Amino acid sequence: MTRIAGKTAVITGATSGIGRAIAIDLARRGLTVVAVGRREDRLDATVERCRRSSPASRAVVADVSKRSECNQVTAEAARHLGQIDMLINNAGVGLHRNVSDTSVEEIEHIIQTNFLGAVYMTSAVLEPMLERGHGHIVNITSVAGHLPLPGEAAYCASKAALSAWTQSLSLELAGSGVHVGELSPGPIDTEIWRKADAQYPGRLYPPRVIAAAVVKMIEKKITYMTVPRRFGAPGAFYPLLARPMRWGVRTFSTSGPRSQP
Repeated sequence: MTRIAGKTAVITGATSGIGRAIAIDLARRGLTVVAVGRREDRLDATVERCRRSSPASRAVVADVSKRSECNQVTAEAARHLGQIDMLINNAGVGLHRNVSDTSVEEIEHIIQTNFLGAVYMTSAVLEPMLERGHGHIVNITSVAGHLPLPGEAAYCASKAALSAWTQSLSLELAGSGVHVGELSPGPIDTEIWRKADAQYPGRLYPPRVIAAAVVKMIEKKITYMTVPRRFGAPGAFYPLLARPMRWGVRTFSTSGPRSQP
């Protein structure tokens, strides 16, 4: 089992929700945390909590949709703290809008943040990890990447891309000493899910369950987890369910709504 105390971890999207919970939990376990996010006031609040357990933890304000800022994050972390042992790519944004009402620019922003942001950050830390022969990269995807949802096409696509990229990277790096894992959360009590609460009447789980899962993934070098576990089943069975689910569903056409055959 991998010992994580004393390591340095970079967590993106650490201003609230899952990222904040992961940062605070890792600091409590003895890691030095580099918390990354766009909202400086919330980021400072996260790091203040982290420093109660890990005084060297620090905040770096950055927008991961911009490659140059991702490079600045890793450069600053390395300059002040030495090597980066772990990268948790968590930053993400949602839209909650039908495709016909969504601009290409809005879709680009979601892809750049949710998918390319993780690619930029990973690219910035990967070479040093490979040179050392050890490191951990955990990408936070979503069950939405495996289970299409109405009004969430751009978000689902971004998470599906991140999922496929993560799994391929994990295969490529097998035996290198660099562990890559995908953590796919179900409905978690975060800003993204609260904005879509009218569409989801079920239980929202606390972000701490994801923080605990991240630690488990790293310690045991797990490559894939769905949390809570039962939310992995719908995505796996979706291809079998999709056709009967569409029977009777009304779809859009230029001549008006019609029934899907």
